[in-house]
Amino acid sequence: MPALKLTHCPAALILLLCGLAGCHSGKDSEDLRLSGLAQSAENSNRSQPNLNMEKQTKKATARQLIVSKENNAGRLAPLGTLSFDESNHATLSTEGSGPAVDELKKVWDEISKLKELTWKQSRPGEIGGEKVTRIVGETARPGDDTYIYAVLNTLERKYGYTVDLAN
Repeated sequence: MPALKLTHCPAALILLLCGLAGCHSGKDSEDLRLSGLAQSAENSNRSQPNLNMEKQTKKATARQLIVSKENNAGRLAPLGTLSFDESNHATLSTEGSGPAVDELKKVWDEISKLKELTWKQSRPGEIGGEKVTRIVGETARPGDDTYIYAVLNTLERKYGYTVDLAN
């Protein structure tokens, strides 16, 4: 095919540039193919989970609750952090000192001695053909997967703290 002199034919230059805008290089095609293979492998792994990997992920994911309470100035003051280990058992570390921190220590001592907590939740339902919101209590024990949520709920509902889930 004879070479075009693009300097003499602006229309050819425009056509060439428009055509190239939609083209992909060989490398782009290879990247897309590899991406598709990776996605396919990922989907395959989802259908057959590796239990060892799940255990490793669970151990690496230590979760925390940040416990705060409103101070005299009307601002939320962080009082402590509850850190949950891989077996969903928690330890409290406090920030600073004072009566509010001492109270949190007392509350946590009380909660941590309980064999189980109730995680109260609202769930939509239907009773006698009417739509209702039911309050349901789910029991959680230290070590249960839902224990962190029961602790969060108990601190807020029963003791009036503001609790945020970190991580």
